Amino acid sequence: MDFVKIFEDWRRVVARSVLVFHLVCAAVGVLALLGVISTPFMGDPSPGGATLATAAIAGLLCLLGSCALGGGVRYAVYGDFRLLPSRSFRDYYAGDDDGGEGTAHVAPPLPARTQRGPDDDLVDRARESVSSGDLDGFQDVFNRLQARPAIPAGEISEELAPRIREFGLERNCCELWEQGYTVVEDVAPPEYWRDLRAAILKAASADPGARAGSMGSTLMPKYPAVAEAAVNPKMMALAEFSVGAGFILSNVASSIRRKGDRNIGLHCDQVWHPVPFPEHNLFLTACWACDDFTPEAGPTTVVPGSAARRRPPNLDEIGSTATVPIECKAGSIAVWDGRTWHDNATRTIDGERAVLHVSYTRLMMRQMEVYARSVQDRLVERHGEPMAQLLGRYDFLAKPEGKAYVDGFMRAIAYSRR
Repeated sequence: MDFVKIFEDWRRVVARSVLVFHLVCAAVGVLALLGVISTPFMGDPSPGGATLATAAIAGLLCLLGSCALGGGVRYAVYGDFRLLPSRSFRDYYAGDDDGGEGTAHVAPPLPARTQRGPDDDLVDRARESVSSGDLDGFQDVFNRLQARPAIPAGEISEELAPRIREFGLERNCCELWEQGYTVVEDVAPPEYWRDLRAAILKAASADPGARAGSMGSTLMPKYPAVAEAAVNPKMMALAEFSVGAGFILSNVASSIRRKGDRNIGLHCDQVWHPVPFPEHNLFLTACWACDDFTPEAGPTTVVPGSAARRRPPNLDEIGSTATVPIECKAGSIAVWDGRTWHDNATRTIDGERAVLHVSYTRLMMRQMEVYARSVQDRLVERHGEPMAQLLGRYDFLAKPEGKAYVDGFMRAIAYSRR
């Protein structure tokens, strides 16, 4: 018997019961308001203004009292008071309107994992062992998972290989490992790219002060095309090759590059990690090029093979190292390893170069951006299992329950090895 699942089911039952009770209280309050306001007309067809004002105040007090009763039950259960109920379950428990989280938030169930390997079967066994009180069985699964050798850096796992072949990404994996960057093509139809470019331009116009671009955790919730880029199946497969199974989303940013914009300077993306960098890559950036990357258009430039140095460039190298431009047509994705040294070229032609930057990281790394739980729920509901993974919902890290989330704990151990 899975007591964790039973507890979660009852938690949602209680949450819905609290909402229904609060809605009933509000409805009773409205009826009381109408009843009290109509009372003066029962004895006098033309009651005075003072009488009507008194009745209105009394009716409002009845409404507030009834709503407060429902809010009091919510407070008694969750320690989170709200005077008026919401029409939907999600809105009632999602916190404030600007994306915050209330303490009473109840998340919907996560989509089931469909991309499974042998280690997922072990994860299931661990959950069953805990549910049945079989601690020896749990320890056995833990030992098996932690003793598994990691997939060597640059190799494709057995579980991932079919998807790499399906999407024709063998060459991209080789290029990404050997030279630190690659260009992925044929990822979406032309109409999608038009929508994505329009979203980037709209995001930039909403923040005129951000000449280099718009960043933050507002792009995916506001612009569906941006979220679709993050969960693109072809890009997800390449990201798993580079930053491992169960990888998560680090950040999303859009940028507009214009003639005369200054260069960002030679750097590598995982610069906040101490050197030497690990042999396995920790960070991956995917630039969705909505306009051509040509030498004159201000493309990203890279130092091929620099990922193998496993460190950022030093002061002398920043000013003296030659780079080569990543050239690709609009509708391609320029992808590079988090250890690869890169810069951008000066744009010497008129017009704008619109790009969406999506960055992924290994599941044990902290993200650059985080999303309120209520925002996560909406994104997961819309985009399913891939989005749940990107937001870290399947692992145990940064969760209130910690290791008590047995599936997430075991899955993090298993996925860190592939």
